[in-house]
Amino acid sequence: MKIYEQVSASIAAHEIDTVFGLLGDANMYVASAFEANGGRFVRVAHEASAVAMADGFARLSGRIGVASVTHGPGVTNALTALMEAQRFPSPVLLLTGDTPAEATHLQRMDIAAVCASLGIQHEYIHRAETVGRDMNRVMRRLQSGPVVLNLPLDLARSPAIAGVDSVRPVPPTPVAGTSDLDAALGLLASASRPIILAGRGVAAAGAGAAIEELADLIGAPLFTTGLGRGLFMDHPRHLGIMGSLSNELAVQMLADADCIIAFGATLNKYTTMGGELTTGKQLLQVDNNPIKLGWLVEPAEAVVGDAGVVAAEMVASLREAEIEPARSWAAQAEKTREAIANWAPDDRGTSTTVDIRAASRVLNDVLPAHTAMVSDVGRFVGGSWPHFDQTGSGDFTAMTGFGAIGLGLAAGTGAAIARQGRGPVVVLAGDGGFIMHASELSTAVREQLPIIVVVFNDGAYGAEYMKLAAEGFDSAASYNEWPDLAEVARGFGATAHTARSTDDLRELASALGDVTGPVVIDVRLDPTHHIPF
Repeated sequence: MKIYEQVSASIAAHEIDTVFGLLGDANMYVASAFEANGGRFVRVAHEASAVAMADGFARLSGRIGVASVTHGPGVTNALTALMEAQRFPSPVLLLTGDTPAEATHLQRMDIAAVCASLGIQHEYIHRAETVGRDMNRVMRRLQSGPVVLNLPLDLARSPAIAGVDSVRPVPPTPVAGTSDLDAALGLLASASRPIILAGRGVAAAGAGAAIEELADLIGAPLFTTGLGRGLFMDHPRHLGIMGSLSNELAVQMLADADCIIAFGATLNKYTTMGGELTTGKQLLQVDNNPIKLGWLVEPAEAVVGDAGVVAAEMVASLREAEIEPARSWAAQAEKTREAIANWAPDDRGTSTTVDIRAASRVLNDVLPAHTAMVSDVGRFVGGSWPHFDQTGSGDFTAMTGFGAIGLGLAAGTGAAIARQGRGPVVVLAGDGGFIMHASELSTAVREQLPIIVVVFNDGAYGAEYMKLAAEGFDSAASYNEWPDLAEVARGFGATAHTARSTDDLRELASALGDVTGPVVIDVRLDPTHHIPF
């Protein structure tokens, strides 16, 4: 047995059955061994996509995502997606390896130094006698974010030492306890117009029901962050996303609130409108990671603990104190929710383009119910995210951590592999992001994945369009002339449709009811219609 075979067996022993990758000298041996032993090796068109697929797989499955690329350009091509995984952070293992010890090797580079400069964890397989120990250490470090595993090529092809490999399961992450709640409970008891905000930490902890019970007890409206979408969908006081993506009818509730209780949310500039929404309000922040408390907005009170545990303790204490709910405030929230349900945008569609808000609302109706959703990043976010409410808790994620367009399609591909047998995955993308990695449609076609890719196509880099206009420059510099995106999709073997109106989208209802492979919907938009977020 060679060491590359030993590493492959160790990966499988850690209950990893899927690896995303692109072969090269550094990884072709271990990848081939993994596949030969029954593992699934998903071949990709670009190294960044391998990491993004592993990231999407991890986010939608809760399991470790594994990518494998070669040394040199394989690693550098993967760095943008690796930074996205780092910012989330996701348990993504990137398997690569140093070049042979030769000063003139074309692909030589210091992988450890690159990782250190980006703040990404780097580990080695050091020697033949340490393979098991090194692999176990890597698996533990994945609990805090991505790890680049460096298996030098010369070592990989060396003979393994029998009997030294000892694979141990990764211990479960302990549930954080709670610090003293007296001050936090006093803040809650004194609030007359509280709101509750839940982030992706609530979805990850499965704490939605506990948060709802607390909201009902105090009469609070419920908001989520962008990445907390899917929580509280059927609750009568759920008012959508808090912050720059709030429905205009919910903004007054946010303005009138005197207390915000935030669970599992970092309170970034989009959620708080740069701190504007928290100014003048009592802020209580709950998170199981103390580093996240007061990271961006300073709370009046902070509690370290699991969201569900803290919410349950709050409910028990408030019931014992016989706290009364804010009934008139709760009734106002219910009326606001009804108004939001009946709200319609001032349609800005033309004879050849559709208003993105109207398009998103129709798509929300015609897409299969309870789908998972993966979003790329771009101007389209402001006009689309607030209008989709068919994803369940934990079934929405977005490649927004590093602000890099183009990772959504690959992440959606990984998510679809993680969810195979549980319905389609919807990918939201802009035209620029889609065309950047459209080649990965070939991966989705080869793997026969049920992916619905919605491309919001305004023929421009939208954020740059508006920035140029605001500063007095010619916005035409942001325009792009793409080939017909539907034809591009068909060239890769996907089914494709073009939509220039809401009627075009409604006609897709039957076609989207039973998706067995990739479908691309090219939604044509007007680049001059800007919806900030």
